[in-house]
Amino acid sequence: MSKHWLVTGGSGFVGRAFIQSRLAAGDQITALTRRTGDARAALDQNVTWVSHWAQIKTPVQRVMNLAGEGIADARWTQRRRDQLLASRVELTRDWIQALAAHPIEHVISASAIGWYPTGADPLDEQSPPGTGFASELCQQWEASLAGLDCPTAIVRIGVVLGPGGFLARMLPLFKVGLGGPLGSGIQGFSWIQRDDLVALFNWLSASDRVGVFNGVAPGAVTQKAMAQALGRVLGRPALMPTPGFAMKLAFGQMADELLLSGHFVEPKAACAAGFEFAHPEIEGAIAHSLP
Repeated sequence: MSKHWLVTGGSGFVGRAFIQSRLAAGDQITALTRRTGDARAALDQNVTWVSHWAQIKTPVQRVMNLAGEGIADARWTQRRRDQLLASRVELTRDWIQALAAHPIEHVISASAIGWYPTGADPLDEQSPPGTGFASELCQQWEASLAGLDCPTAIVRIGVVLGPGGFLARMLPLFKVGLGGPLGSGIQGFSWIQRDDLVALFNWLSASDRVGVFNGVAPGAVTQKAMAQALGRVLGRPALMPTPGFAMKLAFGQMADELLLSGHFVEPKAACAAGFEFAHPEIEGAIAHSLP
């Protein structure tokens, strides 16, 4: 039976792919976007694009909550921290309130593996939270769901590999042979191919699963191993590390928490429940992700 989805963050890198999967399944999509005018008109015309909750005219049965400004898009000034919080926490509270009278059957809400402590220890859904702004942001984001009274799955997402996103930023240097690991290269790199992430969302929805699930592929690698895999796929060397001190000068605290530290996260909950990854190995996932 066709369902009506509200998708927040629908014009983003992951949101667009998820929407296409639900349209293919015959569902109706209303998606929230900050775009207006010509930019909004260029989006998928099979989707009802709204910029305010009052524009939602028919009952919503399912919610995919992906909204949030890019955490690594700018230096973490106080203003930027406030923007990151508002785009996740305040927006989540807003749609919960706005859809209070809707017959919502199931919610999937994004979070991130920044929830966990950085370091070399293996992590799963039972691991404790970390410290620092990235973890606090994720903790508040997840806590903002407290007002929901319906089955809810939280997906803590790692680095998403696909035709765009993280890889689009890495490719220019690697293509000219100047790529390499960030800092020491020994920090954890927990990732997932975008098709697998979308498949995970749809798998969670199909059975109205609840709880916390790590949106990462099995077998996290180091930054160095990721760089070497990308180099092999491109047929280019990957020997030029980016010095940690330079990254700290450029990005401040963000460099310490997101770039020079890492996580070794496993998708224990999804694997235990029978989810199967189509792209479980980093090199194959990168090859599948390149345009």
